[in-house]
Amino acid sequence: MTLADLLVDLRVGRGLSQEQLAERSGVSVRAIGDIERGTTRRPQRETLRALIDGLGLDPGGRSKLERAARAAPPATTHRARAHRLPAPVSSLIGRGEDLTALTRLVRDRAVRLVTVTGTGGVGKSRLAVAVGWRVASAFTRADAVDLSALQRSADVPQAVAGALGCRTAGLDPADAIAAQLGDTKSLLVLDSFEHVADAAGGLADLLARCPRLTALVTSRGPLSLRGEHVWPLAPLAVPAATADLPELRVNPSVALLIERTAAIRPGFALTRDNAADVARLCARLDGLPLAIELAAAQLRIEEPAALLTHLAARTPALRAAPVDLPDRHRTLRATVEWSTGRLSADDRVLLGVLAVFAGGAGLDAVRAVLAGAGLAGESLAASITLLAAGSLISVVDRDGTARVSMLDTIREVAADLLVAAGLDQRVRVAHARHFLALVRDPNGFALADAERDNLRAALDWPGSDDPTLLDTPLVSGLTGYLFSRGQFIEARRVLNGIAGAARDDATRAWAWHGAAIAANESGDPAAALAMAERCAETFAALGDDVGRCTALTVVGNAEKSLGRYPEAAEAHRVSLELARSMGDPRRVTVALNNLGTLAHDRGDHDAARAHYTASLEIKREVGDDRGTALVLMNLGGVENDLGRHAEALDCLGPAVAGFAALGERGPTAFGLALRAEAELGLGRTEQASASATEALRLAQEVDYRPAISLALARLGDQALADGDLEAAASLLSEALDDAGGGPEQARILDRLALALPAQAAHFHSRADHIRSAYGMAVPPVDRERRSTPTGP
Repeated sequence: MTLADLLVDLRVGRGLSQEQLAERSGVSVRAIGDIERGTTRRPQRETLRALIDGLGLDPGGRSKLERAARAAPPATTHRARAHRLPAPVSSLIGRGEDLTALTRLVRDRAVRLVTVTGTGGVGKSRLAVAVGWRVASAFTRADAVDLSALQRSADVPQAVAGALGCRTAGLDPADAIAAQLGDTKSLLVLDSFEHVADAAGGLADLLARCPRLTALVTSRGPLSLRGEHVWPLAPLAVPAATADLPELRVNPSVALLIERTAAIRPGFALTRDNAADVARLCARLDGLPLAIELAAAQLRIEEPAALLTHLAARTPALRAAPVDLPDRHRTLRATVEWSTGRLSADDRVLLGVLAVFAGGAGLDAVRAVLAGAGLAGESLAASITLLAAGSLISVVDRDGTARVSMLDTIREVAADLLVAAGLDQRVRVAHARHFLALVRDPNGFALADAERDNLRAALDWPGSDDPTLLDTPLVSGLTGYLFSRGQFIEARRVLNGIAGAARDDATRAWAWHGAAIAANESGDPAAALAMAERCAETFAALGDDVGRCTALTVVGNAEKSLGRYPEAAEAHRVSLELARSMGDPRRVTVALNNLGTLAHDRGDHDAARAHYTASLEIKREVGDDRGTALVLMNLGGVENDLGRHAEALDCLGPAVAGFAALGERGPTAFGLALRAEAELGLGRTEQASASATEALRLAQEVDYRPAISLALARLGDQALADGDLEAAASLLSEALDDAGGGPEQARILDRLALALPAQAAHFHSRADHIRSAYGMAVPPVDRERRSTPTGP
């Protein structure tokens, strides 16, 4: 075993987080993390001694750790490791064999999917975390995602992408995850998969796309996927009725109960006087770790014999439980109900309120929801302390703020308390109103990021079609929030759902508008067109010219994406007429710019320049800095196409500076790539190479594919100019993969014909076919333009 693995094993076995070991040993958290990740292979002697003392190792353990350190190979340069696993907060008891076997399975290169199954409360999550930490050093990255807060399988890709830090702008989240993991040796721990069982197919697809990914899953049942290795996790062994005191001391159920009780009741121990009651209590709880921990919380002030009496009183309720629940699940439910039954009425209500929150909640949010539901919150802090002491909730720190969380097995019972009190509807309305308010104001977007689970729960609640919750400002806010995060797949689903639930036509139409944009951005222009046309018709019926004008812009953009340029031009022309009739200069410039882009794509440079110039004049008059930069960039593209590279630089210089000043890296990268083309045309090869390289760097940072394609194409042009046909072919082929519209694809294909002359006829044929579909003439190879971003 390596030093990294051994240190993790020793720390986790003692129930210590890295922070706790750092406090005990005086070694920094970073230094401990570096050793466990394998970054530090041979720690200094003083560091090793401090860790040995902090772990409290006996002579044998000390010798083993020292030997592992001496046997470690010298440090080598290797890829940085990224491990994002939750730190264990308690020791792992009675799972040594499971831990060893699962560790062996997960480390096996031939095993790609391991599923730990078992009833709720059996300890699947805790074991998976321990396995993750034990094997983490064997992976370049290790991530964990808690799926317990999700109710829709459709939400899984976005939740996983968020946990992995993937950029999803313009990408399906599943594609973003696959791109992020790629061929990296990765471990992905997915906890509580039973909530989203239909997402199993997506996991199978991810495993197929990422050949060095291993998934460790916890679920109440198998995923039934090919290649799955199922590890059923049984409850802890319970003592035999005839067990004597020495046998009880080594029994895992008893050991867990004693350790957890002693942690909150110092001095509590197994004695001859309480041994029989402790044994019967563990047997009564079926050896379920969660049930035992709930019982331990009650032993703070009671004795085992008294708890046995209380449990016996629960027997009728246990027998009356639904027959389709597994026996041990009924045991756990009865244990949780017994624990909640000992609370005051107010504390039971609070526990039910907390069950409504998905993914936990900060205390301010809890107070707000209580107030919104007309419930008292004066004793919230005291009640939270009481519930935490009973192990019904936990309180953790997130960025310096206390946050309440709850296991989903307890949430199932706690949610029933709210229904029994007749408060479910009031609390859920208050919860939805509080979290939906976060996206009504752009200033709340950052907080919405931290509360995505609660936001999803608010939107998915069947009662969220309340007309006081779903209105046009909410649709506008949600559209802005999801678009700003590049989450078009989720935006389309959410906004379509709102359109189906909204009570008024205006809200429905604006929801269709946002969903149409999202569909077009995510590569489904046919669906975008259908929704945008329905949106435009609804606004026309309402007599809302602003809405109709805006919807027609989306119609035109969808038609363009489908290659139907005459229809696109007609939609933008009508949009322009409406904008002019309303005296709305901003919408006039949008329509002019879109008409200019259509003409530009089809090679009508005179018409394109006329539309762009008219748009630019208005944008400057109204002080639209972003719009001015955009139109200048489009004009620069026209001048490049006409071979007027000096004039192109006159436009592109201010355009790049304008977007850079606004902090918009994607458009800045696009402008730099256009500038590289102008510089190449003027023979300024060094400047062109620098501009294209910087464009590629910026575009890749924000995953802006049109600019990535354009930058790669310009680097390919540079390679062509240098006579390096192999490099040119590679760069241009990569550029083609990310190319946006047909005109740009045709341009790259013609450049590939120069890089690969043996296949020139094939590439030219494909390019001409694209131009024919777009109704374009066939200009000289070096006189074709690329697609440019459109918008206000």
